[in-house]
Amino acid sequence: MKKYFFPILTLLAGSLVMSAQEAIKVDRVDFNSLRDDWIQMEIELSCEGNPSPEARDKNYVEKIKVKAYLAYVRDASAREFDYYTSEVEIVIMEKGDDNNVYFYLPGLIAERDQLKTDPDFYYVEVSVDGETQKPQKAAMSSNIPNLDILNNFISKADSEGANNEHVLMPIYLVSGIDMGRVSKLPAFLRRDVRD
Repeated sequence: MKKYFFPILTLLAGSLVMSAQEAIKVDRVDFNSLRDDWIQMEIELSCEGNPSPEARDKNYVEKIKVKAYLAYVRDASAREFDYYTSEVEIVIMEKGDDNNVYFYLPGLIAERDQLKTDPDFYYVEVSVDGETQKPQKAAMSSNIPNLDILNNFISKADSEGANNEHVLMPIYLVSGIDMGRVSKLPAFLRRDVRD
């Protein structure tokens, strides 16, 4: 009986994380080390179509927000982390589209805090038209094994990340550096503050 219990439990837990049909799928998250110690976060997305009954056209998904959550260990013995978050909004994607979203962590931050390229924890939250999609396995680090730990991580990042607000930057706010390999950018909606 015990030998069957764990695989069934694992299957059930996996079904909680993966949803049957989400409009936007996170295919892969990758981290790259760039010149001058900058860290690039690359998020590969694909559009599955619009499952909403109110969709203007089932082949198009609009108002897509992609929020990145990162955590790097500051003090391992005290279990203290530095959290970084950033968000972009994609205007529209068409069914079958593959687009990439990029965020950058400045090299001087990485150098000062001796950050390795891959964070200790990460998660990519996707929402469509104000509705947060269910967590996807490819959107989170492997050391986030269940929804309780994920929710705790998001909560801590939101509450303790204020010191690092705006440090993790979307691609359109970065200039003057080697951006690394960049391809298939979507149309971003920018809401920059204007005086």
